[in-house]
Amino acid sequence: MIREEIKELIKESIIKLQKQKEIPVFDIDEIEVEHSEQKIYGDYSANIAMIIAKKVKKNPIETAELLIENFKDKIPDLFERIKIVKPGFINFFVSNKYLQEQIKKIIKEKSKYVLNQTGKGKTIIVEYAHPNTHKIFHVGHLRNITNGEAIVRILETNGYKVIRANYQGDVGLHIAKCLWAMKKTTDLEKKIKGLENLDEKIEFLSKCYVDGTKAYEKDGREKKEISEINKQIYNKDSRIKDLWKETRKWSLDYFEKIYKRVYTHFDRYYFESEVAEKGKDIVLKFKDANIFIDSRGAIIFPGSKYGLHDRVFVTKEGNPTYEAKDMELGRLQFKEYRPDLIIHNVGPEQKEYFQVIFKALSQAFPYTENKERHLISGWVSLREGKMSSRKGVVIVGKWLIDEVKKRIKKSFKKVSNEAAEKIAVGAVKYSFLKNNPSTDIVFDINESISLQGNSGPYLQYSCVRANSVLTKSKENFKKIKNLELKEEQEISLARILIMFPEFVKEAGRRYAPNLIANYLFELAQNFNSFYESLPILKAENESIKRTRLALVFVFSQVLKDGLSLLGILTPEKM
Repeated sequence: MIREEIKELIKESIIKLQKQKEIPVFDIDEIEVEHSEQKIYGDYSANIAMIIAKKVKKNPIETAELLIENFKDKIPDLFERIKIVKPGFINFFVSNKYLQEQIKKIIKEKSKYVLNQTGKGKTIIVEYAHPNTHKIFHVGHLRNITNGEAIVRILETNGYKVIRANYQGDVGLHIAKCLWAMKKTTDLEKKIKGLENLDEKIEFLSKCYVDGTKAYEKDGREKKEISEINKQIYNKDSRIKDLWKETRKWSLDYFEKIYKRVYTHFDRYYFESEVAEKGKDIVLKFKDANIFIDSRGAIIFPGSKYGLHDRVFVTKEGNPTYEAKDMELGRLQFKEYRPDLIIHNVGPEQKEYFQVIFKALSQAFPYTENKERHLISGWVSLREGKMSSRKGVVIVGKWLIDEVKKRIKKSFKKVSNEAAEKIAVGAVKYSFLKNNPSTDIVFDINESISLQGNSGPYLQYSCVRANSVLTKSKENFKKIKNLELKEEQEISLARILIMFPEFVKEAGRRYAPNLIANYLFELAQNFNSFYESLPILKAENESIKRTRLALVFVFSQVLKDGLSLLGILTPEKM
């Protein structure tokens, strides 16, 4: 990666200047080398000379000149030129020679070109999706699973060992509400037998949850009955156990269909029922060490002692809360995988919750300190207002993909069902991923399927267009020797193509798939400008034709790999 090479050159130059006593010895923070926003400022820009000059009280222009002097012999191989501009920026213009060598390298290495070893030897658990059983899988879950899957793929490409984890609520009051309403159903056994498929079962579950929630809010006899069922669920009472197990399986089977549809899977499924009692035991154990304390009959973690807020971990009725369950979940995850980091991909409303959980975990299990991270997953807002499964006002994840697919079939008359499925999933995923994971978004179906704007189908179509050119050319790129980048559109496309590994590395460092999504959009725009401006198959001569076909080949490879990192497939035809 040219950016890493520039950083290394600067670092070596600083060390040399320090040894020569041209500048005093001091600790340099991470050397920042940024992509230049405008071509007149080159391909990369560094402000390191200004940082050094401020530290050592020297002129930044003179400092920049000293730095460059130590690697000016590298200019013919790497750079067309290096330019210093006021007040001390160093601008690097990548040479055509370097571009051509990197294009040939991508042709040779294909998908391996983007791999790096940043995370070698490190294990990260990424916890995402986590829908609760007996509730609908809504569009918020769909965005969460999309972001989580992309983060996993990006981290794997950066050399990390990644564990896909899914923590699901399969006990708790929400299930008691649902099962209470089910038990109120006239001739329940007959009703269940009459449900012909999984979709009907899930629809029935959702209705019961809404009905049970409304009944619970009346704060009367119904609330007491639901609370009793909740106790039965925790105690695995025979009066409720079979119904709980059967309906739980409905939800889990339904979720699996969705996971498969959006190209994800999990290495470990954790459940609240698995960690509830042991979580309570942990709280009781560490109460003796004053990590947890009694408060009004309940057991709390005194977060206020650490500048946080107090939270209940065991209720006065003796039930473990979500917080207690997370104590055992954390202990179990560290025991099973010994991760260097656990990423919890969860909504913004749980920010303060996780601050308390992480502190409580680190007090009970010191080895977890600074190894847990809450990665905020923003809301998917709707014009109708905020979603609420409690009130039954939700956009179902499956419905959204189906609706997008229906509109794609209407817009792309000749597209096959298989292709329409790939385009629909890609359209939905990309609409999420092009945004910062933590920002709230409004999903626009028409925008998501547009071939003109920043959309998944636009990127997929660009890939199909490139592959069509390659199919017609019947060119073999295994023995490519010479490339001649001359035209501005050729050089511009080559420059952005070789940046791919840098964006993948940065996206992994920041857990930000949107960096790759935005890079791919810029790349596709660059390619389409190249495609529309220059003849490829009918180029002036064979040498120019092979150069341009090589760029088409590399573009197709990079775009396909980039989309794959986002969990998006490309159809053969559109």
